[in-house]
Amino acid sequence: MAEASSATAMLYLRTRARNVTRYLLEQGLQTVVAWIPGPIGLLVRSALYRSLLAAGSKGAYLEPAVELFHMDNIRLGPSVYVDRFTRLHASVARIDLGPGTRVMRGAYLCSYVSNAQPGEGIVTGTNCWIGVDAVLSSGQGGIFLGDNVLIAAQTVLVCGNHDFEKLDMATLDQSYTGRAIRIGNNAWIGAHVVILGGVTIGEHAVVAAGAVVNADVEPYTVVGGVPARVLKRLQP
Repeated sequence: MAEASSATAMLYLRTRARNVTRYLLEQGLQTVVAWIPGPIGLLVRSALYRSLLAAGSKGAYLEPAVELFHMDNIRLGPSVYVDRFTRLHASVARIDLGPGTRVMRGAYLCSYVSNAQPGEGIVTGTNCWIGVDAVLSSGQGGIFLGDNVLIAAQTVLVCGNHDFEKLDMATLDQSYTGRAIRIGNNAWIGAHVVILGGVTIGEHAVVAAGAVVNADVEPYTVVGGVPARVLKRLQP
């Protein structure tokens, strides 16, 4: 029983940090300073978190109650802003937020799966906006946003998919595979959109609210519906 409990504890720690020492450092620091309100809290976290974040992180501002896991694989560029109750859960597949990116209240960015691979994380360009309660789950494959991408509230980007055709097995025990999602510069993704793995959305494309996108979207195109279909062509 003790061995099983120890193994479970170690598995839990590995989902949160590279090793026990890193877990204690990262979660200990967050426990001490994550609650501090106002401008003082923003400045304290900006200064103290930098030493634990991935190389190149600087000048980021995090509101209280932001959760960070695998901090050494999270890179926050200059003037990145992360709002309250957001979780950034990295792994060997990094989360890399470009300069000026905004991650709004309650968003969840996760690159953690048990078989995550480097290069299959979440990467944004400059000045992206990730809306309230949005979910970006790279799983396998990775999520890659260009510059000035707007993702509205409660939109879901999910790379992975469970096999479901082996009826003698539980779904959770079946194979899980993922494909990359790529969104070009200046694309606008409306509220409550779902984008599935393997999709590429071109630059200046617009996805209308509530759409489910399971196929590529050409640049300068407006799509909507379930599944998404072309509604309009924009003039570049």
